[in-house]
Amino acid sequence: MRTETKQRGRLGMANLAWGVALAVSWVMVGCGDEGPARQPVSGVITLDGKPLPSGSVTFAPLDGATAATAEIRDGAYCIGRSEGPAPGRYQVEINAVQPTGKRIKHPDLPSSTIDEVRNVIPVNYNVRTQLAIVVTSDGENAFPFDLTTPRRVASRTRGR
Repeated sequence: MRTETKQRGRLGMANLAWGVALAVSWVMVGCGDEGPARQPVSGVITLDGKPLPSGSVTFAPLDGATAATAEIRDGAYCIGRSEGPAPGRYQVEINAVQPTGKRIKHPDLPSSTIDEVRNVIPVNYNVRTQLAIVVTSDGENAFPFDLTTPRRVASRTRGR
């Protein structure tokens, strides 16, 4: 009976040691993986030469890196390292929604109205963006964007 008790004790200790080793290896491998190193990014965004009062800028990965978004305030944006994009190529989307001054029917509550809004940024900077950047691990990663709205030419008709 004593031999059986000693064997159970040894078996229990071996199982305990195995369990601890497995838990430690899981913590070291599974929880220690932080993914790609993120980078801080910043810049100034102007629209027709003036700082964009408010909006958002999104860095959408083109090569499997991590996406990042920042709020634009008084023309400036800044994303710290903990939330920034990883090194890689990104498509840039800039949006700034402003009220038009009109009221429209609420899409979910037909008996109610809401303020109409529109994106003041041209589609070639968001929906069909043509902007792209490369974030590096050894650089300033400052990206200014000077946006312009298309100029509409007023048509003139001459009276005869």
